[in-house]
Parts: sequence; C-alpha cells; structure tokens
Amino acid sequence: MPSSPSITFYHSALIKPCRHAIVRLLAVTLSTLSMLSACSSTRVLERWPEALPEQHHFLHYYRDDADNQVVQTDVQYMTWVLRFYEGWELMPTGWQDIEENMLFDLTEQEHALVTAQMAELGALISAEWAKDNSVRLIDSAMLSLWGAVMQADFASQARIAALTQIHADVRALLEGYLTPLTINEQRYVDTLGVLLEP
Repeated sequence: MPSSPSITFYHSALIKPCRHAIVRLLAVTLSTLSMLSACSSTRVLERWPEALPEQHHFLHYYRDDADNQVVQTDVQYMTWVLRFYEGWELMPTGWQDIEENMLFDLTEQEHALVTAQMAELGALISAEWAKDNSVRLIDSAMLSLWGAVMQADFASQARIAALTQIHADVRALLEGYLTPLTINEQRYVDTLGVLLEP
C-alpha cells in the first residue's frame, strides 16, 4: 500500500536532518583523528627519545626505499620504529626490555660487547620491520622468534651466542643471502641447540 504524501513528506523531513547530523559527526570525527595524527607526528618527529638511535638513521633508511614511501608516510614509519623499541598494546615487550634481560648478570667485558651488538642489531631490525607489511623483509613473527631465542637460556655464553647468530642472520637476510622462509625455530635448534617452549 503506497504511503500518503504527508507521511512521505514527514519521513523526508526527518531523514534530511539525520543525514546532516551524520555528515557533521563524520566531519568532527575525521577532524579529531587528524588532530590526533598531528599530535602523533609532533611526538614522533619532534620529541624523539634520547635512549634510542638518532632519527636520521631511520629517516635515511625510509627515504632509501621508494616502494615503501608509496604505502607509508614517514610519521607512520617512525611510529613503528618507536613501538619496536618501547612496545605497545599488541606487543608490550619492546627491544629495550629484551636488551635489559640480555644485559643481566654479565661481566664488564660481556656487558660492553652485548650493549654494542644489541644497539646495532636493534637499529638494523627496527629500520626494516617498521616498513609497511607489503614491502618489509622482517615481520613480527621473526621478532618474536628472535626475542625467544635470545632469552631461551639464562647462561651468559648462551645469550651471547644467540645474539651473535641472530646478528649474522639479520645481516644475511637484509643483504639477500638468506630468505625470510629460512628464519624459523628449526634454524636455531640446529645452530644453537635452542629448544623453545611451546
């Protein structure tokens, strides 16, 4: 049964203000998100934590990858670098936490060696991992695996051996001598005798 002209007019009169309200709400939401993004930009690019490697290392790495620049902004990239080091909601353990565990109870000489290797390794891994998923060679599964391998054995020599092996693997991966598929648990069982808990 067709609706009467007065009912049609009534519905039309209600729908138009609702549409305008929804459009206004979307505009306010997008404006708020834009402001939050600007705040994130300020925090990431202007207030970089002193404990991390300098920004220019990462920005140079970002600018050298034209494919990544098509799908990711420098602010997005630097945000992921920051998350790598500090952790975030979905991966609360960051590189700084792993480094703290790796440095526990070492001799002075071991402490200096591990500090230098962790700094270099963190800068290498994070610069690649922070890229967009579609172009990066290092993914989050590798991060989890490497974190577990480095902390699998409490003995200092075992931690140092794991760090040295992972450092070599990351370099080989980035230089094209290893493929991402070769980075798996069995590799570290074979090279280090590491047994990770299920």
